[in-house]
Amino acid sequence: MQANTTAFAPADSKAEPLDDTLQRDMDVLFEQWQAEEAHVDLSDLRWTDILVFALFWVLFGVVFLQFFTRYVLNDSLGWTEEIARYLLIGVTFFGSVTAMRKGSHISVEALLVFLPPRAKHAVLLAVDALVALFCGAMAWYAYQLGALAPGYMVSIDVPKGYMYWAVAGALAGVTVHAALRFVRRLRGREADTTHGLILD
Repeated sequence: MQANTTAFAPADSKAEPLDDTLQRDMDVLFEQWQAEEAHVDLSDLRWTDILVFALFWVLFGVVFLQFFTRYVLNDSLGWTEEIARYLLIGVTFFGSVTAMRKGSHISVEALLVFLPPRAKHAVLLAVDALVALFCGAMAWYAYQLGALAPGYMVSIDVPKGYMYWAVAGALAGVTVHAALRFVRRLRGREADTTHGLILD
């Protein structure tokens, strides 16, 4: 029985350059992405970023302790799960302050790249203003929720309101950085460029 070799024959020569170009473009994008992922730039860190790094490493230690006591010692510590949950909330919201300062929050820029420069500038100004207003309102509501939150955490004697107030503080930090970006953009000191790699 003879194998059918025509099934694996290459397509016509006209389609090959298009496929090669597409593959080459994908390879270039992938190499750019790998280069950005491999290089961790710590040169723009500020003293305000210390809190999120400290929270992250404390979270790492608590989760490791939870894993070790549960699966190695077979006698888990009850407080680790709740504290890890609250630390994760802290890392998320205080990390968002750093992300807002650096302009590295995830954003959808598919339509933005097609706008003319003046329209792009106006849209980015509106986005900065809306983010500042929204985060400021959320900070105020989180502060009010903290004042109304009943009771204590289950595993330790700490009022639950402290967690809401921590979130309110982080949202206030995001509000400040969003407002600063709005003012810089309004004065022409903030470039109307994207802050990350776009894979469109």
